[in-house]
Amino acid sequence: MATQSEPIVTVVIVPRESFNIFADIVERIYDVTSPIFKMLVMEGNAPPERRRELEAIAAKRPTCKIVYSNRWKYPHELVNESIPLIDTKYAVYVDNDVEVLEGWLEHLVACAEEEKVDCVHPIYLTTKLSDPDRKIHIAEGKLVREKRGDRWYIDSIATYSGVRLEDYPDQRRKHSDFFEWHTVMFSKKLLEAVGPLDDLNICEHLDYTFRVQKAGFRILLEPKSVVAYDYGRIWELRGADREYLLYRWGVDKAAQSHDLFRSKWNLVPESTARRQFWVQEHCGKVRSTYFHSKLINRMRRLVGLGNMPFVKGQKPQLKADQLQKEAIEAAKG
Repeated sequence: MATQSEPIVTVVIVPRESFNIFADIVERIYDVTSPIFKMLVMEGNAPPERRRELEAIAAKRPTCKIVYSNRWKYPHELVNESIPLIDTKYAVYVDNDVEVLEGWLEHLVACAEEEKVDCVHPIYLTTKLSDPDRKIHIAEGKLVREKRGDRWYIDSIATYSGVRLEDYPDQRRKHSDFFEWHTVMFSKKLLEAVGPLDDLNICEHLDYTFRVQKAGFRILLEPKSVVAYDYGRIWELRGADREYLLYRWGVDKAAQSHDLFRSKWNLVPESTARRQFWVQEHCGKVRSTYFHSKLINRMRRLVGLGNMPFVKGQKPQLKADQLQKEAIEAAKG
């Protein structure tokens, strides 16, 4: 195994939709990970107080380098800026709102080395690591593929979504149809072969997955590696964090990205309907996070009601939704 002076991995931290726990995420990685890595922090024009926190970390961590931005950028732009800077065998991309469980990186590297693969991802949780009921967001990714006339319907299934981590059935490494950018590790060889990301603020994970597979690389899940992002954090965002989220998930930009994604892969409109709805709902929730809205939602939950609705109209009912329900039921046993 590599030593601290000979890192085998570059950990690249990229803003996902906010900045408020940026430094906490960086500190945790250093605290719970073996010294087999160096780090690139893609700062992304964070607020001044967040920059100061990151600079304080870099001052005491010789392996940490900050790459500054003079404007807000989308995650794919920051990933692309990082690729030419990678000089280790592997690079692992981590969103700046993702907590890592001890052993996360060591298990990803072991999987890549032992299985001779160039793309490995962990299990993704959608709760805090400290949550006693740690629920899975995605384990091994599955895709629905159907030929419809001269085009394709493609959608993703978040297998084991909602299932407790402790109830995941086994620890075997498995093929995965796709990864999420929450955390994913690539070999430098793969990054050089596949190249930079396209201009997509959504579906960028599926687009890059298809490109990785087209280039002949395999994707594996390493279930011993676990990371978590707390979706409920959006309720607490204020100021620049709130504004950056609305910029990052801009509805018009998402619609343009979906158009490009469908055109590129010859897909029917239904392939992106669910994600466009998600973007609208996600931004709607953030726009509604004022104090009175939070108070009203607490009262609604106390009497058994859900949070206030944020998007008018019904979510598109697609085949992937039904398959998702079936996968969850099957996982629960």
